[in-house]
Amino acid sequence: MKNIYDKIIIGSGSAGSILANRLSEDPNTNILLIEAGNDYSNIESIPENVYYGHRNVSSIASLETDPSNWAYRAESTKNGPEIPIPRGKIIGGSSSINAQILLRGIREDYDRWAEFGNEKWSFDEVLPYFIKLENDLDYPNQPYHGNEGYIKVKRVPEKDWDPLHKAFYESCVENGFPPCEDHNKPDSTGVGALGFNQIDGVRQSTAITYLMDARHRPNLNIKSNCYVNKIILDNNKAIGIEVISESEVFEIYADEIIVSAGAIESPKLLMNSGIGDSKKLSKHGIVTQCELPGVGQNLRDHPMTFITWNSKQNYIAPVNNYSRVAMALRYTSKDSNWTNDMIVYMDSSDDKTTFYPLAPKGIRANLTLNLEESSGEVSLNENDPNLYPKLNYNYLDSENDMNRFVEGVKILEKIGNNKEFQKYADEMILPDTNTRKDDKLLKKWLHGKMVTGHHSSGTCKMGSDPLAVVDQTGSVIGVDKLKIVDASIMPDCIRANTNATVMLMAERIIDLWRE
Repeated sequence: MKNIYDKIIIGSGSAGSILANRLSEDPNTNILLIEAGNDYSNIESIPENVYYGHRNVSSIASLETDPSNWAYRAESTKNGPEIPIPRGKIIGGSSSINAQILLRGIREDYDRWAEFGNEKWSFDEVLPYFIKLENDLDYPNQPYHGNEGYIKVKRVPEKDWDPLHKAFYESCVENGFPPCEDHNKPDSTGVGALGFNQIDGVRQSTAITYLMDARHRPNLNIKSNCYVNKIILDNNKAIGIEVISESEVFEIYADEIIVSAGAIESPKLLMNSGIGDSKKLSKHGIVTQCELPGVGQNLRDHPMTFITWNSKQNYIAPVNNYSRVAMALRYTSKDSNWTNDMIVYMDSSDDKTTFYPLAPKGIRANLTLNLEESSGEVSLNENDPNLYPKLNYNYLDSENDMNRFVEGVKILEKIGNNKEFQKYADEMILPDTNTRKDDKLLKKWLHGKMVTGHHSSGTCKMGSDPLAVVDQTGSVIGVDKLKIVDASIMPDCIRANTNATVMLMAERIIDLWRE
């Protein structure tokens, strides 16, 4: 048996592409980057609906038949319907199909991670890496922003706000919410334009930025359309991987295996390799190699629902290079212990064809719970562990989660009744008037209308408690030479879109390995 590579990285997404770039900086380290989806090795070959990320937010994710979408299905709530879970099956992973919102978590998110036994992940520890990865074109020479990183960031300038976003902004301010010039400034809150890693309509994915800049290196090998089915273990040491490519099965060996397959595929891969809860693995005939009951547990997300108004005839959705979800309101729920635990993304389009297949036609505010108490599970398929895993998000299992959504609907009703907003939006139609008047009916409606916020995380969490899967350097507990770096190792979901934090985690963890 020969170790062909020094390191194998499984998954080329928001973390994997950064790891490939940084690790291949050492010319003496041979890297294999494995991607289950298609690769596009030059800018000219990238499909337009990937390269141009503006407005479509993104068209790929709404098409369950698109080869660049894993197109999972999941249980939403105990009484709710099955929902689609789009994730990127393409070079760049979900950074190639996401909404390109570049939003950092807040100070308390990372300080909570430190409280969970990850002192190297406090806000003060991670802020330098947010600065390192970005080139914020709106904020040069700011102490909390960077201007030399791979990821360009820009906001829609106020002069270019479309009429609906401007009306939403003014309505929020008149209802007592503070204006927010920069959502990525530490300790910010309120309503304002979001930062986007999208410049002149062009997506700034990790594939287009970090990975494209490293492709020329002879010590970096990229293999696409290869699905890693299993990690090969020898006496609790990772020594290689089992790969399926065009129906053929191969074994590839390396000194170290790094899993960056995302919050759904990473726990599935571990379980298929015999790493997980022995009681659950035995039901599938899988011999347990390492007892880690937390694998697949703690599935976190940002549950979301669409609050919808009829649009008036005078409202025409803009067509330009800007995202249609260019503005957000972040606020703290009444009596909440958690700052910015809610966020509203205002959609400037009244078209039904969106990133979300379940979105209704009409002017929409995407009401989102930014820090849920409920959690779900990723488990192996009951019929065949090699098939798509079973996903149960278990939204609204906590009464507090439900109450915050009920409050959010009432807040948006007030905002929607503002005279500025009413210039373009007619009455609220979802939920309708009768439903809004009765909290019991409203709760029932919410149970049936939850969708994913596309921020799955936490299923291989880092920490020191009994359900921890990795330590704070990403090393799998009890297995040598096996690491995980992706959203799955978040102890809890941060109060923001996850893309910026996953990129931060890759940059941060490289330095932890080098210490």
